[in-house]
Amino acid sequence: MPINYSKESKKYKPKKFLTLLVGEAPPPNGRDFFYIPKAMNNNRMIKGYRSLPATIFFHYFKQIPSTVDEYKKLLDKLKKKGIFLIDIVDKPTQIRNNAKGLAKVKREIKKLRSKMKLKKIIIGDEKIIFLLARTNYSDDIGELFPISKKYRWIDFRLRRCDCHERRNRN
Repeated sequence: MPINYSKESKKYKPKKFLTLLVGEAPPPNGRDFFYIPKAMNNNRMIKGYRSLPATIFFHYFKQIPSTVDEYKKLLDKLKKKGIFLIDIVDKPTQIRNNAKGLAKVKREIKKLRSKMKLKKIIIGDEKIIFLLARTNYSDDIGELFPISKKYRWIDFRLRRCDCHERRNRN
């Protein structure tokens, strides 16, 4: 049965957005999605744990959920903190080593503000963080979202960014 991405993400959509995380697209396999809880291996070395859930959960909570219940609790904690994730592309898309997928991401960046408006996501650009699995479209983001933050997953996962320092000063 195909995933209803909108329905699954709405379960964890905060009433007020304090931070909007923006990823590329749901995984190309069509079976996984950030907002569908699953057990994860919390014994892996975090530096090499290249999944978006690991990146986000470790960044905010310094933990990886080993059970579905722990995953749900971390999603609820994100919601309570006003943190929400959306994707540039709404449908599973192969981007790595795929010129068509990358071109699709670049086209969809131009539609992101309209998508946010349709989804009733109201937030200032300074509170948007783009989580980059790759940097080939970083300039495209910068043109349309010049004051939003952009971080490679590894930098965000390991907190080599100023995303907390700036927020705490405001």
